[in-house]
Amino acid sequence: MDAQTLVWFGISGGAAVFAVSLLVQRYVKRVPRAVESRGSFTLFAILMLCFAAGAFIAGLIAANA
Repeated sequence: MDAQTLVWFGISGGAAVFAVSLLVQRYVKRVPRAVESRGSFTLFAILMLCFAAGAFIAGLIAANA
C-alpha cells in the first residue's frame, strides 16, 4: 500500500468515528445542545457516513491502481 491509499483509509476512518460520536451525543448521552438541534446532528452524521464510504471506495481504487 502506498501513502495515498493510507490517507484515504485514514480519512474514511476519521469521518466514520466522527459520525458515530455525533450519533452517540444525540441518542445515547442526550447532550442538550445535540437534542435541541432537532435533526441537524443526525443529518450531518449521515452525510459524514456517506463521505466515509466514498473515501473508503477511493482508498480501494487507489490500492488497486
